[in-house]
Amino acid sequence: MKLRAHHLICLLGFRGLGYSPEFVENMAHIADQLRSFPQTVIEVLRQPDDICSPCPFLGKKGCQDKGPNSEGKRRNRDEAVMDRLNVTAGDKLSWFEIRERMRSSINPEDLDEICQDCEWLPQGYCVEGLKDLRS
Repeated sequence: MKLRAHHLICLLGFRGLGYSPEFVENMAHIADQLRSFPQTVIEVLRQPDDICSPCPFLGKKGCQDKGPNSEGKRRNRDEAVMDRLNVTAGDKLSWFEIRERMRSSINPEDLDEICQDCEWLPQGYCVEGLKDLRS
């Protein structure tokens, strides 16, 4: 499975909402698979991934949901998450190992910096997911 680094946090907060029915169905499938099989190996990316594939905002140059700078902002989030998890693009780890790294290296209050400008941050879902992971 190939996932952008910031989507690792998004998966913790996923509540069945998204950009289109196809996007939601795909993300739910990925979240269910990872819950059921924590040994699933994930290649960490800083570009569009398996979650992005059905997104209506995926363009030739990546994410275009808020215009031409959207992909750059997503990559900044990816880099911030990779820095905290001590991984680089292309690294392969199990979902279990990624969760352990998130538990020990990302605090809920870090999301204000990592996820600034994210339309989902004000909902609080990812903060709740991270708090649950750390409890």
